[in-house]
Amino acid sequence: MEKEKIVVLGAGVGGLAAGYFLARTGKYAVTVLEKEAVIGGLCASFEHDGFVLDYGAHKLYSVIPGVLDEALDLMGDRLIRLPKKNRLYLEGKLVDYPLKLGNLASALGPWRFLQIGFGYGIELLKGIFNHQAPRSYEEYIIRRFGRPTYELVFEPLADKVWGQPASLHPEMARTRLPASGGMELVLKLLGLKKETADTNAEFFYYPQAGFGDWPQALAEGIQAHGGQVLTGVDVRGLQMDAGRVRAVHSAVNGKAQDFDCDYLVSSLPLPLLGRMVFGDSDAEFNRAVTGLQFRHLVLVYVWVKRSLVMQDQWVFFPQRNVVFSRLFEQKQMNPQLGPADRTVITADFTAAEGSALWQTSDADLVQQVVSGLVKTGFVQADEVEGSLVIRKPNFYPRYDLEYAEKMKLVSDKLRQVPNLLTTGRIGMYNYNNSDHCADMGRFIAEQLAAGETAPDIWQALERRVAEYKIVD
Repeated sequence: MEKEKIVVLGAGVGGLAAGYFLARTGKYAVTVLEKEAVIGGLCASFEHDGFVLDYGAHKLYSVIPGVLDEALDLMGDRLIRLPKKNRLYLEGKLVDYPLKLGNLASALGPWRFLQIGFGYGIELLKGIFNHQAPRSYEEYIIRRFGRPTYELVFEPLADKVWGQPASLHPEMARTRLPASGGMELVLKLLGLKKETADTNAEFFYYPQAGFGDWPQALAEGIQAHGGQVLTGVDVRGLQMDAGRVRAVHSAVNGKAQDFDCDYLVSSLPLPLLGRMVFGDSDAEFNRAVTGLQFRHLVLVYVWVKRSLVMQDQWVFFPQRNVVFSRLFEQKQMNPQLGPADRTVITADFTAAEGSALWQTSDADLVQQVVSGLVKTGFVQADEVEGSLVIRKPNFYPRYDLEYAEKMKLVSDKLRQVPNLLTTGRIGMYNYNNSDHCADMGRFIAEQLAAGETAPDIWQALERRVAEYKIVD
């Protein structure tokens, strides 16, 4: 029997995972189309000045049943297991994460520590009388941890990553929080409640050749099951017939080529997909889909004349006196990814479209990052010997206060196309990690192979991704 044809748009982990699990069923002829010359998206790795580098800090870890097993089965001894080491830089000191009572008290001092406890107590009393659901990220955090904790850690870090926490949807907090509230945090600080795999990754897996070997393994899996992954493909439009996607119009190496499909799985940005499906025919849809907000990613790589700089794989920086929100050291993952006498520190942070930070020159960004590294005591200025700046637009979905209503309208409209599905962080407009993208692909493949319709799969997948949580 001839296999049904499935075209997957985008060869990031979201698209590749969907392609891999679909091809593995044996029921589908899978073709993955990627615009860039390389696969992996922001989960790829690249070589520069003697180093294999990632686009920021990545790890392979999951609490979703079966997902980590799938990665281990696929990659085997290409993975190494590492104990997780990351901390917060707070009030000029490195603080253990998950938080520990003695370490936190020492960093903050007794008066600040008491303020935090008092602030939590006030919110606890308020909660007796206030039973309304929180209306924003800010309200969600303050109610659970108190205003002093919010102002010390959550507010500045959220402002650096997503901007204006008071204008963020409370779902942003639910997705990111490792503890459900202040009481749970207190119990953990006192050692009366243990961290679990659902709140803290004590270990993770990492590909020996760099994180980009994970999408590479997915691509190899697609090909091993008879599918194909094509790069350098410029998708120019869709052939629609009776409301269904019949083919993908594209150019391969400048030559027009169509790819027929029985199903289309897209990991492309929803505004781009929406234009290909509906054009300008639905003003309400276009207002909603173009109203979905994103933050742009900035990565500044700094070469340092030292074998290693950090004791952690990554460190978070809530305070505003440095531009970056996180530092990551590639050689902490695998020392073989760079020469023995040098290391690279990657600073990452986000910016809004049109903001002064996004428009700042590369040279000025490097100067700000190096200044922050020197200020926080990680390096000396004369140890820095090189830099690289990479900018990636539309990296983080930003859940504003109206995002849920906009997403409902967008998904309801796209779901009317009976052979269309979306996946991945950008395709589902869902803030998640690569393990969640793998889970989406596996779910789509299992449901489709079981005979479920694409619209029903889409609805079930939306419910599923709404329960994802980020485990640091």
